Amino acid sequence: MEEAVRAAPDRQVSLTDPDARSTATSSTGTSTGTIGYNVQAAVDAERHLTVAHEVTNPGHGRGQLSGIAGQAQEATGQNALTAIADRGYYKGGDILACGQAGMTPLLPRPLTSGAKADGRFGKQDFVHLPEQDAYRCPAGETMKWWFNRVDENGKLLRHYWTTRCPARPIKARCTPAKMRRITRREHKAVLDVMQRR
Repeated sequence: MEEAVRAAPDRQVSLTDPDARSTATSSTGTSTGTIGYNVQAAVDAERHLTVAHEVTNPGHGRGQLSGIAGQAQEATGQNALTAIADRGYYKGGDILACGQAGMTPLLPRPLTSGAKADGRFGKQDFVHLPEQDAYRCPAGETMKWWFNRVDENGKLLRHYWTTRCPARPIKARCTPAKMRRITRREHKAVLDVMQRR
C-alpha cells in the first residue's frame, strides 16, 4: 500500500473508488476531510436551471471559476454573463480570465489578513493612489513605489513603503517590523474594479 501511495501523483489512494480524493470539509482546516468529489455547478439565476456542471477532485473551488463559468457561457450562448461565486473561488487568474472572456465576475475577496487577526491594520486600510503610483497609509503618509520583482509564477509584483513609520504614533497598530510594506500584484486593478461592483 505504501508503494501505491508514493506512486500516486497526489499521494492519495482510495480503496473504495480510485477516482475519489480526500476533500476538506472545513474552511478552518481543522477537519480531516472526507473521501469524495467536489461538484462545480453553474445556474441560470433567472430561469433557475443548472446550465453546466463538473465533478472535480480538488476539495475547494479555488481555480475552478473560469472553467465552470466558461461552460455556462458555452451552454447558454451568452458571452456577457455575470459569474457570481463565494470567496472560496477567489483566484486572481480566474477573475482575469472571466473578464477577458467577456464575463463580469462577482465574488468577495477572502478574509486572510493576519494583521487584522492580530489587531493591526489590514491591506484594505491602505489606499492605492494610481495617479501617484503610491499608497496612503492610515497615518496619512505616502508609501512610494521602490521596486518590482517577478514571483515564482512569473507575475509582476510592485513593492511600496515609507521610511516614516518609526515616527508615527500608530505604528504599533500598523506593523511590528521597522516599516510596513505593501505588495501590489500585476493585475490588482482588475480585482479592485470587481470589489467596487
